Amino acid sequence: MSHLMGWLCHYTPVEILTALGYTPYRLLGREGNNPLATTYLVGNLCPYVQSCLEAAIRQELPPLDGVVIARSCNAMIHLANIWPHYGAGGKTIVLDVPRRLNEDAIFYFSQNLRQLTVEAALAGQHQLDEKRLWAAITWWEEQRTTWRRLLTRRAAGEEPPAGKAIMDGLSRWQTSLSLQEVDKLEDVITRPAHHLRGKATSQPRLLLVGSILPWELITIVEEYGGLSVFEDSCNGRRLLLDPTITAIGEGDPYLYLARLYLESPPCPRMVSDREKRRRYWAAIVDQFPIQGIIYHVMKFCDAALYDFLDLKVFCEKRELPLLRLDGDFSGGNRGQWQTRLEAFLEMLEVR
Repeated sequence: MSHLMGWLCHYTPVEILTALGYTPYRLLGREGNNPLATTYLVGNLCPYVQSCLEAAIRQELPPLDGVVIARSCNAMIHLANIWPHYGAGGKTIVLDVPRRLNEDAIFYFSQNLRQLTVEAALAGQHQLDEKRLWAAITWWEEQRTTWRRLLTRRAAGEEPPAGKAIMDGLSRWQTSLSLQEVDKLEDVITRPAHHLRGKATSQPRLLLVGSILPWELITIVEEYGGLSVFEDSCNGRRLLLDPTITAIGEGDPYLYLARLYLESPPCPRMVSDREKRRRYWAAIVDQFPIQGIIYHVMKFCDAALYDFLDLKVFCEKRELPLLRLDGDFSGGNRGQWQTRLEAFLEMLEVR
């Protein structure tokens, strides 16, 4: 039976968990309200965090040896305090992630990754040497490279894979119950390209942005005639990181991982790296000829709010239509979104 180690934030180094003999299992929450979670967490807290705790309390998660909770935002800090008492069992490991990118931050994060390795090894009685860690790093890079190649097809392809197919594949890839299941690249990763054909490029090409994108949003956007060709979220393209200039197998693997994760496309929490985020958006808009942008703001997510303001200025300079949609991750926002989405897509079609 596989030993599953849960994780939430995309800054969690799954390579370390794999090298220790675990199967990393992403907690992606659940649909519906979270009445049990709000008993232990204040109501005005991230709905995604509440959703993950609700799934644990309801015993909807598979058996976990533990969970890694990155201190990536205030809501995750609260979850780290609650999880040992009301979560899904196993060891709770807290990972501190810097909010800036410089050499000091990379070194600091590498030391935190070493501590993560020690704590995770104690939780499962596994041992780790650098050779096994480099092997896991190589394996995960091969996985991500395959995904990145698939997503590149959406840049100029006449019939790119639809966003719904991509997000479904990414979800199954992150929640596989064994490494053997994860390793089925042809089945899990390339299926959207070969079996789930996208819509014609005459439909508006959209960039979807958000901290984490709810499944319902992807579904309704494409139901009403849009084509999502890029999902800038921690359960979308940001999850796939970007390769570093440092060669795999050279030097300190913990420094390599720290650089890999911190130098990849920044999440809204990276408050001191706003210019890099703006360059990231510009590259997406140019490479994937984007015609409109939809920003999903999670309720009570401060990082998403100031990220939206930055994107609004960016869109005004580029003369790109921008639609903000607020949601609570419950899957119950269809009625609120429908009219605004239809009007936005009709406006794009006549531009």
